[in-house]
Amino acid sequence: MLTRRRTWREEDGMRIEGTWRHVFIRNGPHFLSDLVIYADGMVECQDLVTLAEFEDRLVSGWVNTDLPEGARASVHHLGAWTFAEPSSWLTPDMLLGEVRDTIDQLNGRPDSADRCMAVLEPSAPGRLRTTGRRCVTLTTRSPSICGRTYSATRTARTGRCECW
Repeated sequence: MLTRRRTWREEDGMRIEGTWRHVFIRNGPHFLSDLVIYADGMVECQDLVTLAEFEDRLVSGWVNTDLPEGARASVHHLGAWTFAEPSSWLTPDMLLGEVRDTIDQLNGRPDSADRCMAVLEPSAPGRLRTTGRRCVTLTTRSPSICGRTYSATRTARTGRCECW
């Protein structure tokens, strides 16, 4: 997620690096809002919260990844609309994983894809199978990768490992 969207905040005279992405906040209608993620694990979504508090907001649906048809949405001082045939590409777990990965990246630590790559052995016989454009690497589904069970794929074109 680290792109050109860099930001920071000052705390106790120190600069804390961050980045941001858009999310929908469900506070009555859905509001398109910035989700700012900082290297110290704090997350700003209308106010500054810990990662655990952010997770609670995801679970409660306040930070919303499910966009129901017919729901109202707006961008403050810009416009409003009603969802017609909405699609979402993220689940709450995927968004939380992305936020955790971003915190790791901001701190120069391996993220979940890096940890996944570290346990995969693409040269081991019988561990790769090709499905169209992807080489799927079967793992032991070990929760030791980063505390959760993952499946892993490596794209044939980029060689990047994606865990979910």
